[in-house]
Formats: sequence, C-alpha cells, structure tokens
Amino acid sequence: MQISGLRQTPPPPPPPKKELEVKPELDDIADRYNTSRTVGNYTSGLLLGAAKESVTTTLQAPRLAWEITENLWQAETIGPNLKILGTLAAVPAAVLSIPCGPFYGAYQGVSAVAGARHNLDGLRPPLKKDTATDYARSVTTQVGPEDKEPKTMTGQWIQSLEELGERKLAEGERPKDVPLLSPVFSIAGGVASGALSGVAGLVIGLVAGTLTCGKEMLHSVTDKDKSFGARAGQFLAAPLNVVAMPLALGWNGLKEATPRGFVDGWKHGPIKPVVDTGKAVAGLAVSVVKEAWER
Repeated sequence: MQISGLRQTPPPPPPPKKELEVKPELDDIADRYNTSRTVGNYTSGLLLGAAKESVTTTLQAPRLAWEITENLWQAETIGPNLKILGTLAAVPAAVLSIPCGPFYGAYQGVSAVAGARHNLDGLRPPLKKDTATDYARSVTTQVGPEDKEPKTMTGQWIQSLEELGERKLAEGERPKDVPLLSPVFSIAGGVASGALSGVAGLVIGLVAGTLTCGKEMLHSVTDKDKSFGARAGQFLAAPLNVVAMPLALGWNGLKEATPRGFVDGWKHGPIKPVVDTGKAVAGLAVSVVKEAWER
C-alpha cells in the first residue's frame, strides 16, 4: 500500500563481496597452537604424575611395610634368615619408597601423555584433544579387571609381594636363605678389603712413583740427542709421578676391592675377602715396583 503524497525510496544495493584472503603468517597457526598445547600437556602430565605419586606413596608406606613382613613370612620359598632380615628392612624400605614416588609418577605422567597423542598408525595429528585431562581421569578412576589393577608404584610392589607370599615350594625344592649374619659379614668384608687395598695402593704407588721420578730426572740429564727444552720439561714433570701414581693405585684398589669384599663377605664371611685382597695386593706390589725399576 502506498500512502498518497509519499514516494517510496528503493533500498541501497548490497556492497560487493570481498574475497577471503588468508595471510601467510597465519598459515601455521595450528601448528604453533599444537606445539604450545603439547608443551602444556607434557608439563601438566609430569606435575600431575609426580604430585599423585608423592601423596599415594606417603599414604601407602605403612601398608607397604606391613605387606613386606606379612608376605615374607607367608612365602614357602623364603628361608627363616631371609624372613628375619626382610622384616628388619621393611620399615626402611617403605620410607625409602616415598622419595622414589615423584620420579616414578613424573615418568608415568609423561609416558601417558606421549601415548595418548599418537594415532593407531603411529602418526601425530595436527590437533588433538587435551591429553592431560585424559591422564587425570585415568589416575582417579578404577581400571583393569574387576577394578583391581594397581595404578601406583606402591600398588604394583604390593601386588608383587602378594604373589611372592602365595608361592609354594615345588617338589624337591628348598627355601632360599642366607646366613643370618651375612649383612654384617658383607659390610666387614667390604670395608676391610677396601681399606687394605686403598692404603696398600697408596704405599705401592708412592714407592713406584719415587722410583719413576728419580729415573725420569736421571734420563733428562743423561739421554743424548735431546733439546734443552725437552730436558727441562722432563725434569720438571718427573715429580708428578710421586703424586699421580699413589692416587691412581689407591683409588683403583679401593674401587676394585670394596664391592668384591661386600659380595665375598656375604657369601663366605669376613675373612676370605681380606685374604684374597692381601694376595692381590702382594702381586700388585711386585709387578708395579718391578715395572718402575725396569723403566
């Protein structure tokens, strides 16, 4: 309907459509966003895993100590001496599990995030949903058959302990055991062997180093066809043998004899490691001093 005396104005034409232009600097925005989210996922997985295990290992430490003791005494494959030693070590082992928890949890968190980010064909998609959320859900809900699969480091240890406690002796099998004083013998053998070998190495090295020093000084003067600089360098460097050889032989003796003494002490008592170390020291003294004399 048109009102008399008024002229209807036609609507203005629509503006021309502009072509969509993608700026070059935005081409890789998805990749950059994915990289930042990847870093965030790994970081959150690491922190979440470490925090979760820190709490659970602390709360489960008393149960771990109890499970160690209970299952050792239930296991038929463990002898009485090992049961006593294991019982004494139950509380220290449970306490030591607490500082291990954060490292285990951090590793599990990073591994879970890494695994969630891959397709079945092994390729990572350009964008993926937040895997840190998936990991958080996995450690706060029940998983596994009948919701009994352990989700923590301590839970896995307890599961292994329960399997140990249920083991039965096979026909003709004897329980595994050690002498009750094996830990004491092991410490005594390791300390005595290390001390004997270390001190002997220092003394042997001092003798051999002194001989070598004297011979090097003598050669720096008597050798023919040698420049003054070479003679001076050899003469000045010769005393280093008096320091280097005792330290090298002492450290090498300590490093070799101590662990061997621990093992032999556990198996054979504290006397055998000392006797074996004494024989080794005597042979070393003869060979090293002879070599230094004949240089």
